[in-house]
Amino acid sequence: MIAILVCDRDERERETIGTDCRRRIAVGCDEALELTGASDDAELLLVAEDERLVHLLYYDYQAGQQMEGLRLFRRRCSGAMVMLITDASVSPLEYLRPGTAPDALLLRPLNEEMLDAVNGEFMDSFFQRFHGGKADDSFVVDTREEKVFLPYSQIYYFEARDKKLFVRTKNEEYAFYDTIEGLERRLPSAFRRCHRSYIVNTEKIQRILSAENFIDLGNQIGAPISRSYKGAFKGVGT
Repeated sequence: MIAILVCDRDERERETIGTDCRRRIAVGCDEALELTGASDDAELLLVAEDERLVHLLYYDYQAGQQMEGLRLFRRRCSGAMVMLITDASVSPLEYLRPGTAPDALLLRPLNEEMLDAVNGEFMDSFFQRFHGGKADDSFVVDTREEKVFLPYSQIYYFEARDKKLFVRTKNEEYAFYDTIEGLERRLPSAFRRCHRSYIVNTEKIQRILSAENFIDLGNQIGAPISRSYKGAFKGVGT
């Protein structure tokens, strides 16, 4: 599944970009497409706060615009690629800043030739990551039905149950086959085993309730912690 968000005030531009993305994904892979639109930064803020899965963001920028939505999105959805859409008259110094710098740039006025060239290169770059199954900042769930890139920053925990592994984000749970021991060896250092059946993202920890053998990960999400693993979590979440 490939999730694309087009954040643009101009409804016609949203439709044009969406149509081009549909065509390229139909040709470039067999995965399902989830295409959504947003009209302004306020709506993008809601997407970022809800930690919704987005792989490709098309972001409309106008001179002097506040970019709080994009900044939060970049932090919460660190694995996503961003195409910024703006006018040639806008100084690059406004948007080429830490926390907002895009992966690609699409200049207005949009026309078929420009969209074909720029979006073609942008999506080809994504497909290289997607088909290769490799992204340093994301975990890849690869099943018979779908392949999903999940940014590590959006993962709360992994759980072993019913002879499968499950990865939990704020709003979704994805199942795949592996061993928790093998997974533990491959994950970044921020992920630690806390129980024979759980690996948690330490960057999500809000607090550790030792007396209750429980790790609070925020957003009403948590995981158990076994006595044998408590020593590895000293000073975490305090």
